[in-house]
Amino acid sequence: MNVIDKKIDILREDYAQTLSFIDKCDDHIFKIKNWAIVTSSAVIAFAISQDYDILPLSNLVLLIAFVYLELIYKYLQNIAIQHSADISKRIDKYLEDPDQEGLLHGYNYGFGGKLIYPSVNRVFGVLRLKYQRHILNFYSLLAIFSIGAVIIAALI
Repeated sequence: MNVIDKKIDILREDYAQTLSFIDKCDDHIFKIKNWAIVTSSAVIAFAISQDYDILPLSNLVLLIAFVYLELIYKYLQNIAIQHSADISKRIDKYLEDPDQEGLLHGYNYGFGGKLIYPSVNRVFGVLRLKYQRHILNFYSLLAIFSIGAVIIAALI
């Protein structure tokens, strides 16, 4: 096995690991959304059954925690997607010219080794991305349902 074959094997392995990480983030995000729905529903159901009209407002605090947790995973997933795009470009270059030099120039192997816990600004910065606004919409709807439950409970 020559040096270039070893380099492309490194890229293929890292690409597979990065895609696996992206899938894990998707799975965690899905679970977070599920827990947000379940928790909100449980709080509303408990509040209505026990006549605690104001209790559903506590969902607002819980929803902030859920959105923060989801944004952490979304931030890490976005980094992984950028990393996989870089690897994909390198593999494409290799496929165009297998004897090309500099295939790994500027490449940092081991995506997972680069992950650090993001700052609060970076986490909430995900919401500034146009294609990530659905996250805020989802949690806003849950918040509206919580506020609506308070209003309905007060009227009943």
